[in-house]
Amino acid sequence: MRKGALTLLLALAASAPMAASAAAAPLPGDFFGVSSPDLIGNSPAVRAPILADERAAGVRLLRQLFDWSAIEPSDGSFNWAATDSFMASAAAYGMQVLPVMLYSPTWASSCPGSATPARCPPADATDFGNFVAAAVARYGPNGSFWQANPSVPKLPISSWQLWNEPSIPAYWGGSGGTPNPAEYVALLRTAAPIIRAADPHAELVAAGIPDSSLPGAIPMSAYVSGMYAAGFKGLVDALAVHLYDDTPSNAVGLVEQTRATMNANGDSATPIWASEFGWASAGSPNKFVTDLAGEAANLSALMGELVARHEELGIRGLVEYDWHDASDQSNTADVWDNHLGLVFDDYTHKPAYDAFRALAIHTQPPDTSIVSAPTGAVVAGPQTVSFTATEAGSDFKCLLDDSPWADCTSPLPLAALAPGPHRLSIRATDPYGNPDPTPVTASWRVAGPAPKPRVALGASVKTLARRLRGLDLGRLAQRRKLSLALSWPAAGRLSVSLRGRGILIAHGSRLLRRRGSAALALTLSKRGRRLLAQSRELAIVAGEQFRPTSGAPASSGHARVTLKRR
Repeated sequence: MRKGALTLLLALAASAPMAASAAAAPLPGDFFGVSSPDLIGNSPAVRAPILADERAAGVRLLRQLFDWSAIEPSDGSFNWAATDSFMASAAAYGMQVLPVMLYSPTWASSCPGSATPARCPPADATDFGNFVAAAVARYGPNGSFWQANPSVPKLPISSWQLWNEPSIPAYWGGSGGTPNPAEYVALLRTAAPIIRAADPHAELVAAGIPDSSLPGAIPMSAYVSGMYAAGFKGLVDALAVHLYDDTPSNAVGLVEQTRATMNANGDSATPIWASEFGWASAGSPNKFVTDLAGEAANLSALMGELVARHEELGIRGLVEYDWHDASDQSNTADVWDNHLGLVFDDYTHKPAYDAFRALAIHTQPPDTSIVSAPTGAVVAGPQTVSFTATEAGSDFKCLLDDSPWADCTSPLPLAALAPGPHRLSIRATDPYGNPDPTPVTASWRVAGPAPKPRVALGASVKTLARRLRGLDLGRLAQRRKLSLALSWPAAGRLSVSLRGRGILIAHGSRLLRRRGSAALALTLSKRGRRLLAQSRELAIVAGEQFRPTSGAPASSGHARVTLKRR
């Protein structure tokens, strides 16, 4: 590695911050998603314009309920008709799918006699694992659905979300249920190995946890801590949160709080899915309800900060809930979650649609700028360069002198550099993968004597090889001296040796007062002459060393030549 590259890499290692992140810029292709629950119940013809509009908004992932109670109404008997139709439509529009595997069928429920058996966890987590494994076998990388439908673009499911909001009674035992993080972790401990056996590369995502204040609910922080206390770490590939709060800053605070808990439990590498977030534009007043402008502004603020901090916080993806309002905007008395959509109930766009699209589709590259850097002549010693970009969350690469581009962060400390001119180029790449096409550059000169240039031997070595190729092996064996006209790259001493089969054949040295061509006499050794006399063909290595009288470092070179008896 060149010295400049090593200097920069050492500087970067010293300056890089520690970050809990499993994601790296640019953002994953399926980072922006929506829940669009009405899709699965509609026909392909009805879905088509919805999917086209979702794709135009930058949606690349659909979080969709896969209702276990409807798909496997009796043990081992599956009805895939609805999900088959949905998957064909989603694949046709290039949409990845994050299925939410939820709702126990009565035969598998832990409360089969209750009014809401589907809302209870399964009595045996093995049944749940087998259900997800059956879905993997149908829609995963080697799924039977793709084999049976070759005309459908193959876009297999690679991520599976295992249950939904087990921290609230409605999803863990119905109205009389009692959420328990240890019970949910036990479900994962049993089901995860079954699913991984079906697809070892599948991304298993934990159920989304809200910070709910509903009666009987466990707040997010307490529930996540309880999951780790029960042995959650390592069971799945991602944790998920549902970011419903009154302000974007408080919603971001839930992610920060969750990341802190994960880090404290040694789980900094596991990413976080924000698998639900949103604000209502109408409905019965509560802290989640705003108006059309407020919904758009809140989405923009939350998404913007999580995009900018996705590496720091380890954000895997953002899924807005949901696509479509369930009632008219004028209805201010119904439940708030009927107004979380990006589009109105007639599918025309709300301001929130434009806010989402502006964050999900971004092609404008960032501008890189230098905040502070050495300029002109500077005293020898460590230096610091600070820089920034117009897009928050951008990554940077730096190039110092002739070193290769390397990752860097601001402020960048540079070790003491050699006297002479130096140049640092910096280029930002935003979270979407757009690089700045015009890197910014800082130039300065470290005061002090410039290092003496190294004198190259290239011309001399080439001359030596050319002279040796014209020699006859037999005649050379009869000589005691060999005179070669060689090129001196500068004033100094040139030494030449000839070796063959490990034996020194000849050696000579001469001091010249100037650059140019001059003869150099080599003395042949007795062993060398015998070797020449005994050989009909001999590979010779001619080595040169040059020591300039200017005090510049010595240089050396060699040439390989095969001599033959003629």
